[in-house]
Amino acid sequence: DKLPAHRILKNTNPTSNESMSSSTRGTTSARAPSLGAPKSAANGKIIATILSTYDLPDDATPETVVMEVLGQEAATGPPSARHKDRNSFKFVIPPPSNALESSSAASANELTICAPLSSLYSATAKFTVRLAPNTSPHPELTASISITSALRVNETQWLILNLAPPSTSNPNDATTAAKSPSDNGTPPPASLPTLRLKLFLSGPYRPEIAAIVNSSGAYFKFVDAVNNSLQSSVHALTTDLPARIPHAKLFLVPLVPLASLGVALTPVALGVLVIGLPFFLPLLTIVLIVAAGGGAIGAGLYFSTRNGRETLGSLLAPVASTLLMTPAGQRIVYDTGPRPSPKTLACAVLPTDMTGKLIVSLLIDFIGSSSYLLPVAGEAFDVSWAPIQSVMVAAMYDETMPSLKYISFVEEILPFTDLVPSATMGWAREYLPGVLERGRVLGHDLAVLSR
Repeated sequence: DKLPAHRILKNTNPTSNESMSSSTRGTTSARAPSLGAPKSAANGKIIATILSTYDLPDDATPETVVMEVLGQEAATGPPSARHKDRNSFKFVIPPPSNALESSSAASANELTICAPLSSLYSATAKFTVRLAPNTSPHPELTASISITSALRVNETQWLILNLAPPSTSNPNDATTAAKSPSDNGTPPPASLPTLRLKLFLSGPYRPEIAAIVNSSGAYFKFVDAVNNSLQSSVHALTTDLPARIPHAKLFLVPLVPLASLGVALTPVALGVLVIGLPFFLPLLTIVLIVAAGGGAIGAGLYFSTRNGRETLGSLLAPVASTLLMTPAGQRIVYDTGPRPSPKTLACAVLPTDMTGKLIVSLLIDFIGSSSYLLPVAGEAFDVSWAPIQSVMVAAMYDETMPSLKYISFVEEILPFTDLVPSATMGWAREYLPGVLERGRVLGHDLAVLSR
């Protein structure tokens, strides 16, 4: 926050300032929440750093800024500087000269309110700039914001709020921000008074997320320790041993005939598989499942290492940040309220565009029909896949076909009905009429042009 050419304000009442600072510290102090604290505890905290007020009414002088959340209040001291030309004031405290001043200065413009995170997340924060008597026709100016729409847990947000007298509507609401002041018959001001501040909402993970984070940290430490010890052993076998024993490479000679035989027999094995594919298909499916399981275990071990975590983190960071920006993502990770339903989780992950829905729908129907690869065991797979499929179908097409999720569940759970493409039917119901109408209009236009 930049305010050029400020004039430092002096406190004319040290006693009142000291009592205000003491009161602020008394109402805002709280113990730092622990990871996974119970919901009944004050495990959430909202911190507002008041930076400045801009373009206040002529001769209006602020005395304090008050933040009110859930019936709790916290107030700053008086401003520290005033703009030499504009009626604007700065609340940022100059750098202290010693540690004692640093402790008091840090709390002079920093307001903190503690409450359960689930209550804070759904609350409204009200900021009131109280003006000195006889300096303005209004004793105070206010601004309100919804914490859910303005903040995300454990992320800092810099905001500029429009201030207005308490009798008027909130100028920061989307429904009122577009209205012009001239709608009330009064000429619009040159510039609206604003409050500039920094907000931070902190809170714990959900207990299950906290357990995953803690156990993952312990697991990664163990993997790093094992990896460090194995690196020295591998280096000794691959580098140190051949250097000490130059003839160790001769042990590779017996492997050459075996490798040649394997290369020669590969086309023969492929030909036998192609000819006897109907007979070998169940066995081939089992082999592929075992290979996929081994590959998944190997990939899991690699991504557990330090290099693997860096690679995976760079790939998943955009997805994780996008998920955490949604209310559903906040409810998944943090204790902001009731846990989201499976449908809400699916809505946060699945695509909403026409092409993305088509790809996901075809993939859902393909997975559902893949049980025919194993005629008997595949039907057992349908028992576990049917509820997952119905939740995904409901997340994508509940607004278009509310009954489709039941149809999808029934066709997947019953034997020999997996051929019904229920997910693709939902896509066709939602988008096919529009596509056909577009084609009809395009055909009509082409016919007109050809005449």
